[in-house]
Amino acid sequence: MSLSNIQREWEVFATLGKPGIGAVREVMRDHLLVHVEGYGEVPVTADQISEAHDGKVMLDMDALNDELRAAIAHAHDAEPR
Repeated sequence: MSLSNIQREWEVFATLGKPGIGAVREVMRDHLLVHVEGYGEVPVTADQISEAHDGKVMLDMDALNDELRAAIAHAHDAEPR
């Protein structure tokens, strides 16, 4: 996955068809800086992305560490239900 076609403020998703979990804050040569709601900013490398197009970045959940997967699972906990 090339990071060069990704832009700042693209929405980031963990699961297709579910609400986004954050947004791209910066695009670096070797990683993205992604803000995960309720957690903060984390680096995401190209091998942790399954696809990116149309203003959306889909993460490869299997490629993420346990701490980041747990944070993503709770990204919307603070939102009113």
